[in-house]
Amino acid sequence: MNGNGFRPPVTLRGRYIELVPLSHEHAPGLAHAGRDPDVWKYLRVGPGHPPDLDEMHRFIDQLLGFQSEGNVLAEVITLLPERVALGIIRFLDIDRPNHAVELGTWIDSAYWRSPVNTDAKLAMLAYAFEVEKVHRVQFKTDGLNTRSQRALERLGAIREGELRDAHLMPSGRFRTSVYYSILADEWPSMKRSLEQKLSVPWEGRSPARGP
Repeated sequence: MNGNGFRPPVTLRGRYIELVPLSHEHAPGLAHAGRDPDVWKYLRVGPGHPPDLDEMHRFIDQLLGFQSEGNVLAEVITLLPERVALGIIRFLDIDRPNHAVELGTWIDSAYWRSPVNTDAKLAMLAYAFEVEKVHRVQFKTDGLNTRSQRALERLGAIREGELRDAHLMPSGRFRTSVYYSILADEWPSMKRSLEQKLSVPWEGRSPARGP
């Protein structure tokens, strides 16, 4: 890997968003972004329900703990130019010897049908493939979460298969996880596709310019 090995701090800028290192100062904004129960319905890590401020601080502590161990790099998705916190995107299961990493995201449900997810993933994927020089980026989602699966397929990720009842959810349910991936030689054409998607104007929002 030619970057810093997925270690903080990392700040990335997209067309509409900026990704900044996770910190406790983001807790109020993230608690607001996570106010919809549907945000947490399929997530393995997190409070499992809309968090109050104390719960969000504990969630941030959990992610920062994983980050300090070198297993996670967590970024806050902020909307430009106001830098409103909209969610968290993170590299996880960082496998440095095998040049592989997983990418996970949650976003304020008010922005699910906006370019925010595409913009954030484009920035993170470009960092993974072009800076850290990984060979593989993996995604996994709940087998019940068809919305997330369709989003990954629109992104261009390749569905690989399922692990049945592989993960125990906070609710006590065993989750079947669906796996997707992108390989390094697939990235250039995918990048062009994502950039083309983002070239379509977002109604009511102009691309951010300047600091």
